[in-house]
Amino acid sequence: MSAPGPTGEAPLVSVVVPAFQAEAFIGEALESALGQESARVEVLVVDDGSTDRTAEVASTYPVRLIRQPNRGPAAARNAGLSLAGGEFMTILDADDIWPRDRLARQVEHLRAHPELGIVLGLTEIFLTPGQEPPAHWPVAHTGRPIPAVAGSMLARASVFEVVGAFDEKLRQCEDIDWLARVKDAGIQAGSIDHVVLRYRIHAANTSRHTNANKATLLRVLRDSVRRQQETQVG
Repeated sequence: MSAPGPTGEAPLVSVVVPAFQAEAFIGEALESALGQESARVEVLVVDDGSTDRTAEVASTYPVRLIRQPNRGPAAARNAGLSLAGGEFMTILDADDIWPRDRLARQVEHLRAHPELGIVLGLTEIFLTPGQEPPAHWPVAHTGRPIPAVAGSMLARASVFEVVGAFDEKLRQCEDIDWLARVKDAGIQAGSIDHVVLRYRIHAANTSRHTNANKATLLRVLRDSVRRQQETQVG
């Protein structure tokens, strides 16, 4: 998979795990990040003001735990990224899971394509065994991997220096906004035809807020169009 760097070691990948009320799922998420094949990782968990056992569960794993008052997912992501030291960076939501070969495949792709700033992959949507499907269950995607979900992204650290942090004013779609800014900055993105993310559907997904998500997404798209127009004028 990924070739070693000049020192003989695989490049360091920083994995930021924003977490809020995630005690039921975070252990499985962390195990999937720490169990990556042929990859060297640092895992930074940001407990965003949870009142359950999220921090307690996370502290049983070899991760760096950051605790802060609840400020939202964008702020949690930024808190972790500000302390990250990897050559590559990515976000793992505390309720999702990675296949064991995710990082090896994506790091290998970026190292083979130096013109790319980020790489995406396929996402498999799943329901926790034994749970009833919630109302927002995307039946159309059942059993069929989907492309270009924001959570499938791996980026070079240098991309964050150009694009900046996640927009903390957003409580939804902050990842889509960031990807739009990547595109508008002219940074090239690649993709691999392989499942790199297992996205868990459950009753507390932020995606359940359909109307709020649609309104925020419209704002994100408008901002993207405005940036593109300003670039053309300039």
